Amino acid sequence: MPRPKSSEPKDKTLEIRVSESEREAFLTAAELAGIGLSTWVRERLRLAAIRELESAGRRVAFVPPVPMGKPDA
Repeated sequence: MPRPKSSEPKDKTLEIRVSESEREAFLTAAELAGIGLSTWVRERLRLAAIRELESAGRRVAFVPPVPMGKPDA
């Protein structure tokens, strides 16, 4: 199944330090998921941010708001 493309440009970098064993595990997990390491890390960080921010009642900047009105009949 193709993944949706974000309309927001990815022009910023985030540099982190990891151990060799962490890097190898992340790389293996990304390969198993059939995606590149950068995409794998970004998707997992996005999920973690959503969980943390929503549990604190905070808005998630990269998730568009969902209208909560009555559904059209």
